[in-house]
Parts: sequence; structure tokens; C-alpha cells
Amino acid sequence: MIHIVTKLNRYVLALCLFILILITVSLLVSITLKTGTRLKKIVSSIVLTLMFVEIACMLYLIIPRLLTLSMEFIAFGEDSVSTLTLFRVSGYILGILTGVLLILAVYKFLIRCSKRQYTLMFGAIFLNAFLEYGLKGITATVRLKEYLKKDFNMSPILTEKSKVFGIKVFDLMIFEDKSEAYFIGIAFLIILIGAIFFAYNNLKVKGNFENSASLRKEKWRLIVNRRWAYFSIFLSFIMIFSATYLNYLITKPVELTAAQPYQEEGNNIVIPLSEVDDGHLHRFSYKVDGHDIRFIIVKKPNSTSYGIGLDACQICGIAGYYERKNDIVCKRCDVVMNKATIGFKGGCNPIPFEYKIENSKIIIDKKVLEKEKERFPIGE
Repeated sequence: MIHIVTKLNRYVLALCLFILILITVSLLVSITLKTGTRLKKIVSSIVLTLMFVEIACMLYLIIPRLLTLSMEFIAFGEDSVSTLTLFRVSGYILGILTGVLLILAVYKFLIRCSKRQYTLMFGAIFLNAFLEYGLKGITATVRLKEYLKKDFNMSPILTEKSKVFGIKVFDLMIFEDKSEAYFIGIAFLIILIGAIFFAYNNLKVKGNFENSASLRKEKWRLIVNRRWAYFSIFLSFIMIFSATYLNYLITKPVELTAAQPYQEEGNNIVIPLSEVDDGHLHRFSYKVDGHDIRFIIVKKPNSTSYGIGLDACQICGIAGYYERKNDIVCKRCDVVMNKATIGFKGGCNPIPFEYKIENSKIIIDKKVLEKEKERFPIGE
């Protein structure tokens, strides 16, 4: 199923690129034609139709991503009703609502713009969309080579070694992989700047009026225009703030705490229970042959036993664990660990290893850790 969805997405992205090229060519042709001619109307209708198809393709790509986010309200191991779940649901609904309101506000002030302002705004938004989906389309076209061969017995249209306007496609693919946030930010910035200029142009009444009724009507029109512009500015600030600072806070990688010191007795690592009996996560590191073998210890709640395992799991590898409030969380997948199960195999639990507790000390044979060294690549 995932394989089919991936293939369809790549075909749709390639189609987006093709349609954008057709729209651009049609717009350039339309500019050269005289206003009011039959050919001009036909070309305008073609442009409008292509834009509707392009928007439909974009919605096909965007809506499933929004629906997928709705499946991440409750992390594995969390209660179905919790403060974090409430925050996620509220943020999801608020984000969609803000986006819909921003589209409405932009539409309202665009239809009130002068022809020059409308052309500039449309041109900037279209150029940004062309660059974003053009890059995605190029990347998708390259990655379609296997499907084109299998489905249509076609040779690749583009390869990683091809060049577009003198730039290697491989370099474009690397940039596209990191550029989505930039294009989203630029789109909101275009709307913000356009709304500010629109509000400024509607501050004062211009021209002469035959009577006070016409003047009042013009003043009210300007007030309504400014309100939509201010609303667009407000929503744009929210979206830019969310797409930049809030996104940075959410996606900022968690720094693992430094490893604690321990005692060594012959071939054993010795850790007094008194140093790890506070219920918090304690990280240790044993280095051998360039491998940094990390392991963690945490005292289980309402118990005298300890959860001991590698700072790694079978699913997420050596991403490690960190403490968030009173929870132990996987750094990579954000799964909250059940402290009572740390030390047992399975799932995202830390990988267990042999140890013993004697005389109020945890004793770990170095050879046991050395068997696990290949899990921790040299230099990581």
C-alpha cells in the first residue's frame, strides 16, 4: 500500500511540474494578446482550467499529510486523555482554522486590490509556488525512473546527473529536501508585505466626491479594506511565528545529558545504588576500540528494583533516551517508556544486558558491554 501511495505521489508531483510549465507558457502568450479578443479569452480559460487542476493536485498531496498528523495526537504509552493530547488536538484544529481564515482574508483583500497590486501579488505567489513545486516535480521525476521503466517501458526523463539551467539535478534534489520550510515562510511573507501595502494604500480618501453620501460610502469601503488587510497581517504573523520559531522549538533536537562517572574494579564497572536511587535517568558510557557504548539506569517507581539497559533500542537504534518531567522518552520517536518495563526486551525499550547487584552496588562486566559495541559506530 505504501509503495502504491509513493508511486502516485511522485506521478502527481511530476504532473504538477508539467502543469506549472503549461500555465507559465499560457500566461506569457496571454500577455502578448490584445484585451477583448476571442483568442485572449480562450487562453485565459485555459489558464484558469490549468490552475484548478494544479490546485486539485496540490490538495491531493496536502490533505493526506494533514490526516496523517491527526494520528499522532496520542503517543505510545501515553494516556488517551492528557494535557499533551489536549495541546496537540488544540494546535491541530487551530492550525487548520488559521490557514482557512488566512486564505479567506487574502482572497477578500485581493479582490479589492487595484489591477497593478493584484498582478504583483499573484505574480509573487505564483513564482514561489512554481519554484517549490517545480523543485518537487524535478525530484519526483528523477525518482520515477524505476516506475517509468516498469509501467511504460520508458527511459528516465531526468537523472541525478542531468542539468536544469546549468545546475545539477542532484544538487537541486538536496536543496529541495531542505527547502519546504523556506518556501512556506516566503509565501506568508509575500502575503504579509502585500497586506501591509494594501492597508497603507487605503488609509486616506483620495479624489473629490459629489456629495457627502458618496464620501461616506468611500470611507466605509476603505475601512472594510483595511480590516481585511489587518486581519491578513495578524494571521500572517501567527503563521510566520509558527513556521519559524515554534517549529524550531518543536523540532530542535534534544541534547542528551552527559555521561556520569563510575568506579572500575578489575574488569567490572561498579556503580553504587546510592548514586542512582532517585528515580531519575542516569547515563553512563564505556569506551572501547573507538566505540562509545552508552547505557542507562533508572530506579523503578514504587519498587526496589532497577531498570538497566543500553542507551539504544531495536527500533530506533542509538538515538538514546532523555528525561522529560518524570518520563523517560525515546529521542527519535518520542515514545514515553514505562519505567516498570525498562530492562525487558521488546518495542522501544532499552536493550537489556547482564548485570548483578551485590552489596548495594550494580556490577557490570565490561565484556558484556563489549559484545554490544557494534551497535555504537565509531565516532557516534
